[in-house]
Amino acid sequence: MLRRLGLALSLGLMSLLPAAAGGREVSANGLPATLLMPDGGAPAAFALIVAGSGPTDRNGDSRLGVSARYLGKLAAALAEAGIASLSYDKRGVPGSIPVPDESVLTFGSFVDDAGRALDWLRGEAGGRPLAAIGHSEGGLVVLELAALRPELARIVLLATPGRPAAETLGDQLGRLDEPLRGQALAVLARIAAGGEVADVPPALAGVFRPSVQPFLRGLFALDPAGRLARLGRPALVIGGGRDLQVGRADFDALAAAGPDVRPLWIEAMNHVLTTVADADPRANLATYADPAIPLAPGLADAVAAFLKEGAR
Repeated sequence: MLRRLGLALSLGLMSLLPAAAGGREVSANGLPATLLMPDGGAPAAFALIVAGSGPTDRNGDSRLGVSARYLGKLAAALAEAGIASLSYDKRGVPGSIPVPDESVLTFGSFVDDAGRALDWLRGEAGGRPLAAIGHSEGGLVVLELAALRPELARIVLLATPGRPAAETLGDQLGRLDEPLRGQALAVLARIAAGGEVADVPPALAGVFRPSVQPFLRGLFALDPAGRLARLGRPALVIGGGRDLQVGRADFDALAAAGPDVRPLWIEAMNHVLTTVADADPRANLATYADPAIPLAPGLADAVAAFLKEGAR
C-alpha cells in the first residue's frame, strides 16, 4: 500500500525504448524533449504533454515501477491524427535538470518548467493553435500554466485530481491500518494547515519526509476545480473507472467546473490509460509494467478530435 502511495504522490529511468517514429530529440530551453510531428501536411495543432508526479519521464515511465509508456503511445496516436506534440523530461528525471536539494523544490518550479517548454514549442508552432495535455499531477501543472498563459487555447486533463490534493491523499491514507492511519492523517493535517513536521514516522518518510514538505504545502494550496472554473476556456476532462489513484469524485469535481468543460468517463480505463477488464488490483498494477498494452479505446480519438475542433 505504501509503495502505491509513493507512486500516487511522489509518482507519480529514462525510458530505454526509442522515441516514436518521426520524433526529433530536442532541448526545450534546457529540458530534454521529443518533438513528434505528423507525417505530411501541417499539424492541426501543437500540444505540450506534461507528465505526472515524481520521477516520471516524457513517456510516462518511472523508476518507481512504471514502464507502460502510455504518454509515448498517446503522442504517437496524436501524430497519426495530425497533432504535433512536445513531451519533455521534468527536472529530477535522470538526464534532465538536476534537483540537488529537494527542499527548495516547489510546485511552482514545475509550472515554470512547463512554461519554458511551452515557449520553445510556440517557436516551432509558427502561429498554429497551442494546447496542453496534463496527466495526473501534470494536469494540475497545466491548470496553473493555463492561468498564466492565454495562448493556450485548449487544455486536456487526463486522470487529474479535481479536489484539493490533501483531500485526495487523505482518502488514500485512510485505507491504511491503524496505528499508521492515524499517524498519517495527523501529519497530513499539520502540513495542509501550513505547518512543518520534523518527526515523521519512518514508514511515512517516502511521502512526508521534511525535505518534501515545502513542495507538499504548495500542492495542498491548489484548488483544481476552482482554477478550472476561473479559466473560462475549453477543457477536456477524462477519467477512468479502474483508476487506483484518482477517483470518480475528482473527475466529477472537474466535470462540474463550468460550461466550457467537456467530460469523458471511460469506465474500464486505469491510471496508465489502458483498459483493465475487472476490478482485481493485481491485474490493474500489472499493466503499469507492460508497454505492449494499447491505450484505452476512444481515448486518443477524443483528445485528437477536441484539439482539431479548436484548430478550426
